[in-house]
Amino acid sequence: MKGISFRVLSCHALAFAVFTALPAHAKDCAPPKLENTVKMEAIVSPGGGDSGEVALPITLSGVTKKFLFDTGGGTMNYIPQALALSLGMFRSDNFAALDVKGNKFYGVAGARNVRFGAITAREPVLFQLVPDLAFDGILSAGTMTSDDLDMDFGAMRLNFFSADHCEGNVVYWPQQALAVVPVSLTGGHFEVATTLDGHALTAVIDTGSPWTILNVAWAEKNLGFSPEAPPPSGAPKDEPDKEIYFRKYSALSFPGITITNPLVVVRPLQFGDRDETITRAPDLVIGMEVLRHLHLYYAANEKKLYISPATQGPSPLPTAIAPSSSGHAWPEGDWSAYSKVWDPIHRPH
Repeated sequence: MKGISFRVLSCHALAFAVFTALPAHAKDCAPPKLENTVKMEAIVSPGGGDSGEVALPITLSGVTKKFLFDTGGGTMNYIPQALALSLGMFRSDNFAALDVKGNKFYGVAGARNVRFGAITAREPVLFQLVPDLAFDGILSAGTMTSDDLDMDFGAMRLNFFSADHCEGNVVYWPQQALAVVPVSLTGGHFEVATTLDGHALTAVIDTGSPWTILNVAWAEKNLGFSPEAPPPSGAPKDEPDKEIYFRKYSALSFPGITITNPLVVVRPLQFGDRDETITRAPDLVIGMEVLRHLHLYYAANEKKLYISPATQGPSPLPTAIAPSSSGHAWPEGDWSAYSKVWDPIHRPH
């Protein structure tokens, strides 16, 4: 397929320069079925502006709360202890997990009356307890990957589709350009191969981070990063006491997409337990100042992301919702092992 490139953002130039042709489908190849849909809501920053992050409404014990939608949250969902107590959630200490600061934590709260989008829970829903959050809670995309997960930031909807469909038969929305990106699901995190100024690195998609964040150790080794260099014109001020530095680079690329002159936060990145020296942190976190301009569809069985520029306006979703008989299309935590998250700037310090 012939390459096409164009500008879609005022703050970044996104060029969809390499496209993968989708396979032809027979007439009897049905599209995936819509199993659930949830309206996203913009999160307002403490200063009153749009932080870029989005919240999802979830009803617990008859009370609707707004939880951060976080593709960097690992394989568990999180709720502050005070909120769990006020909602009368039951408590269990039988599961070992990590809190959002990377510390071991054993508190788990469960709710029996939970509704999310068009679905009401059949079984109790468990949440990892944390001491405090800037949100009502966190719903992690890593708990939602039994189905196809459709992140439409133009229409501000999170949609769940059945994963039982023909390969590539997922693009229901109108689009002028489409990138098909292989993705690895590691510990609930979406990993993609990227390059920054021509250097290969591993990146994760993180809707819980307002900024794109580059691991300072990687930047020092590969790009000659120095904290003494001044930040670019118009960027926020560096915060050396927190090891936070703002820098611009020439191009950030992953298959089919190039972001020119991205503004990146350079800082240490943590992944997992503070005492786990063998745990690898990602080189790069791709945050919402990039993702909010995209429409991303994760095809669970294909392990691919179908990505196009976000289209503003109502979503052209199928009109009928057919909840899965398996009970998927739901944030289901994985309690078989530690849920490992890192600590970019949006999480408590």
